[in-house]
Amino acid sequence: MYEGLSSPNIHTPKSISEYASIVLHYPLSKIWAGGTFIMTRPDAYPSKALNAEIIYLGEMEELHRFQRNDRSAEFGAMVTLDEILNTGKSVLPRVLIDNITSIGSRVITRRATIGGAIATHDFTTSFPGTLIVLDASAEVRFLKKKRLHSRWMQMTRLLDKNGRITLPQSGMISRVRIAFSEKNFQYFEEIGSFMTDPRNAVSAAFAGTLEQDILINPRIAFTFPNHGICYSRDIDNIFTTLHFPLDDSEFMTLESIIFTFIDSTFQNLSPLQRTRTRGLLRNIIDALNEDSLTVPPDERQ
Repeated sequence: MYEGLSSPNIHTPKSISEYASIVLHYPLSKIWAGGTFIMTRPDAYPSKALNAEIIYLGEMEELHRFQRNDRSAEFGAMVTLDEILNTGKSVLPRVLIDNITSIGSRVITRRATIGGAIATHDFTTSFPGTLIVLDASAEVRFLKKKRLHSRWMQMTRLLDKNGRITLPQSGMISRVRIAFSEKNFQYFEEIGSFMTDPRNAVSAAFAGTLEQDILINPRIAFTFPNHGICYSRDIDNIFTTLHFPLDDSEFMTLESIIFTFIDSTFQNLSPLQRTRTRGLLRNIIDALNEDSLTVPPDERQ
């Protein structure tokens, strides 16, 4: 070991109760799921921090469980993105499947976990934004008064004012619930690399029901990896007032409203990010325009 570096202590709980005991003694521990985030960070391992503690979740059997009913699927936090594709590709929303397949090869998706994709402080994937569009919920375990508590929370409630996913101190995501969406218009696109060029990368996720010329319950989210997730219920509500197809003037008005919100939330988007965001919004509107003109509502997939 090099001078000045220390090898962290690795804890391997087998159950939630063991996890609670470890967190109680080491509240500042780092959580290790698939390792795709922590091992890409500079100085993450070995660590320059003295007495660094890591909790590895891979031995907790209940975090590997997958179950479904007629309305939703529930994934333990250690279920990998590749396993999600294999078990739910025929029933899960298309926008989610498109997001996973865009992340990378199976070398990555076989290691990356759904819990880790949500809980990492820096965005290495666009997955959380897509889960917000799908109104997914997460079970959060957290310490309070020396006891481990559990609470189901909508993904939107985990977003702070800066568009970052925020968990309570020593908090852990244990399960994620995703409803089987019946929305007939879903769109996902990512431009640039969240890993190698986060300053210029951006993604967009959209889901809604298009009936004739209006949208019902639309949701849209943009993810900027070096800033956060841009999501607003107010923007969703604006989409419900639109009548498709939009002309160029209506598109420009919508674009101006969305960028006013983006600029009020995030500072210093790169010029390329702004250009790419405009392009993604244009692609979504073009697809909605086309569907509103060519495909009867009862025939859309």
